Amino acid sequence: MADPSDGRTRIDLPGLSYLPRVITKEESEELIEYFANIVPIWEKRHWRDEHLRSEGHWRRLTRPVYWLGAWQFACLGYYAEPDYREDRCVRAEPLPEVMQTILERLRTHLREAHGEELPAELPGLPNTCLINYFGREVGLGTPRDYARLRMHQDLEPGPVVVFNIGQPGLLEFVHPDRPDEPGPGVWTRHRSVSIFSGDEYKHRLYHRVTRVRSGAEPKLSIRMDNFEVRRISVSFRHVPEELISDFGQLPEVQRGKVLPHVEKLAQTSEHFRAQLET
Repeated sequence: MADPSDGRTRIDLPGLSYLPRVITKEESEELIEYFANIVPIWEKRHWRDEHLRSEGHWRRLTRPVYWLGAWQFACLGYYAEPDYREDRCVRAEPLPEVMQTILERLRTHLREAHGEELPAELPGLPNTCLINYFGREVGLGTPRDYARLRMHQDLEPGPVVVFNIGQPGLLEFVHPDRPDEPGPGVWTRHRSVSIFSGDEYKHRLYHRVTRVRSGAEPKLSIRMDNFEVRRISVSFRHVPEELISDFGQLPEVQRGKVLPHVEKLAQTSEHFRAQLET
């Protein structure tokens, strides 16, 4: 019998779905081309330490990123219910058609397997996503590996849908007080989709990617110097439309925090050039 954690077989558990090869080869090629033509950024956020934060110290995220639908800038603190809602999300470019097509194919599964987690006021499909470029930094001394993902939670309402592109990553769910005792895990293979929701997988357990397997295919590229991509993870979430702001609608302090990032994005994005004028 096949081991379900190897990523080759489907998993259907209450609150956890893993769907191998649900993304077609043609769709994956279109996605890879799309990812290669947008320009991600290394976001920065304040240190948690109050003293360092007061002196203006920042730390860089562990991978280059790009948001679609709504950009949740790390320096603002990510949108999360119920306490972190206002002035967190800046309007970003819409999802490309290929992503919408794949999500539409998942609509019935989302409703039947994860529908209880979907608040009535939200649309049936996610309206925002985070594109994570995982790999390694090269050409700057000793190469640094950024292919893994630290233990965390996604606190937006509704299920989280993840497209997996590139080398397989070991997705693990773990209790934050017992990080050395991983719970359910699965090798998320190229062209697969992972979905998790509900009290167990979204609210009680954290998730992380602890290992990444090497492989020659598919070849991924990025419009960024000194970085080699190994895998790309696209995590889709729900953000209420009324909480998505144009850049100019943010309060002055928040605008100041994200201005360097928006200016960087505006160098290659017509959308963010227009956002600077709002």
